[in-house]
Amino acid sequence: MKILCLHGYGTSPDGMKHQMSALMKACDPTWDFHFLAGKVICPPAPGIEHAVPGPYLCYSTELDPVSMRAALVLVKETFDSEGPFDGVFGFSQGAGVLLAYLLEQMDRYPEKPLPVQFGIFCSAIPMIATDQIYYRSVFGSLSTEDEQRLRSGQDDQLFHLAEPARTVIKPLVGVLDVMEPVLRRPRTSFLDRQPLEVPCVLKPELYKARLPIPTLHVRARNDPQALKECSMLAESFCLPKWRRSFEHSAVHSLPRSMNDVQNMVSAMRWVIAQGQRPKL
Repeated sequence: MKILCLHGYGTSPDGMKHQMSALMKACDPTWDFHFLAGKVICPPAPGIEHAVPGPYLCYSTELDPVSMRAALVLVKETFDSEGPFDGVFGFSQGAGVLLAYLLEQMDRYPEKPLPVQFGIFCSAIPMIATDQIYYRSVFGSLSTEDEQRLRSGQDDQLFHLAEPARTVIKPLVGVLDVMEPVLRRPRTSFLDRQPLEVPCVLKPELYKARLPIPTLHVRARNDPQALKECSMLAESFCLPKWRRSFEHSAVHSLPRSMNDVQNMVSAMRWVIAQGQRPKL
């Protein structure tokens, strides 16, 4: 059982192995976790420098369509050169990148099977679009006044954006605010741009692709509400009959307590078993 793993922002494969250490000890020894390193150097996530040495990496610092496209290309190249993989396991930004990649595959090739049988997405942040058609449908026809509102980054201005831009911006600014200590940049550095360079979140009412594979969605019980909502947003792109969610007690990390670890491994066994069942 070969599983492709993508780490979060400001960590690394070694950092993710550290986060998964208790989990991996409890997993089936036949599960082979393959860790993909991001190509972009960034500041370390809080506390990680005390656990593992750098460099500290991510898949994109700008969250714009060009850099996010490069992240998806990296995933594709990994599937092509190091696959096949039975499933994927992503944490935080890594979960968002994997979800965006698999959803794009469904959107572009709806009749073609996905390259994996299951997905495990932990503390997923929003999926950022790279499709210019989607971007233009959201930001392409903003009025001059709405462009100014967007660039301001102010809540009272963003609230008055025309739809669908307002719907797309809401989850983005919530996460940017919560993750500012990690990103080390305010929300305005992502919003004060040309509209087609602003991070554009995939929303289920605007993007119709859905993942037809079993999925497990893991979130931290004590995470800020904005991060919990991101995980629920990720769930909305997956079919209800094939998805399961699990909450643990750590804060924006992976389970460490014995009870949480055992429960998550049980949920992982379920999603892997479902992925191996023949589909009717």
